[in-house]
Amino acid sequence: MPEPSGSSHDTAPLLEVRNLSISFETQAGTLPAIEDVSFLLRPGDILGLVGESGSGKTVTVSSLVGLLPDNARVNRGQIIYGGRDLLELSDGELEGVRGKEIAMVFQDPMTSLNPVMRVGRQITEALRIHGASRSGARERAWELLDLVGIPNPRQRYRQFPHELSGGMRQRVVIAMAIANQPSVLIADEPTTALDVTIQAQVLEVLAAGCGAAGASMILVTHDLGVIAEVADRVAVMYAGRIVETGTVEDIFHRPRHPYTMGLFTSLPRLDGQLEQLTPISGAPPTLAARPAGCAFHTRCALSGGREPCRTQTPELVTLGGGQEGACHFLAETA
Repeated sequence: MPEPSGSSHDTAPLLEVRNLSISFETQAGTLPAIEDVSFLLRPGDILGLVGESGSGKTVTVSSLVGLLPDNARVNRGQIIYGGRDLLELSDGELEGVRGKEIAMVFQDPMTSLNPVMRVGRQITEALRIHGASRSGARERAWELLDLVGIPNPRQRYRQFPHELSGGMRQRVVIAMAIANQPSVLIADEPTTALDVTIQAQVLEVLAAGCGAAGASMILVTHDLGVIAEVADRVAVMYAGRIVETGTVEDIFHRPRHPYTMGLFTSLPRLDGQLEQLTPISGAPPTLAARPAGCAFHTRCALSGGREPCRTQTPELVTLGGGQEGACHFLAETA
């Protein structure tokens, strides 16, 4: 289970996910999406959740705030926050947590913003639903727009989403997310739709927003460069399971799982050294066609079709220093 770096082991976890398993009910039958996912988030930490599209990142974090689709089923596990299992809360109780204590920033700001409402009203509604007065909410909205780096906040307050650039809309969404000073901020691919320059600015805004709210963050992305910028710890997901965890230094300098190593060899280096890129062969499995045993073995150069890769699912084991891996042949990657 990932232990965030820079935190005392005596510090109680702010959020703890225990053996979470989720499936989808489809016409083709019950399809497993998430299997035995566990991680910790301690106060002040930033956890990067990384993996290719389809690895289960978004499903995992959506379950934390009760935003799974109607055909999703939580088969087992716990999500412990504030001494309570969020999976056992009623819809009304969960509404009191969502937005106020745990907030989420989505990939596309236009899915979060109402196109026919002025941005100021959307921010003030996020405040008033949790008890702020009308005048207090307006003052707070101006402060938030200024905090996330939007110039002329009182003017932008009166504008509609379509009058703002993509980067500014994402800043508005971040302002809404941190409005009630949540303890946990979940950012799901918050920079994917933005160009590189704006990505860097939005990452700075997210970090500043977390600092201002005193929040911990789960940052979901497929971009390892984004993880390197802001995360303390990393959890690597593949086919619905966490396959490796560790500090940013561990994962970037001493990756142990063949999948994590493959992610790095498929990226260009920025340190001046020229190396041939080696993409991971094949494609991630679909929910309906996950292979038996280790789900990565069909793409894994280390496995080579060996047993027990084809028949046994590897457990996540401790490698030392807080790093963990789920591979039958971790001794060969040391």
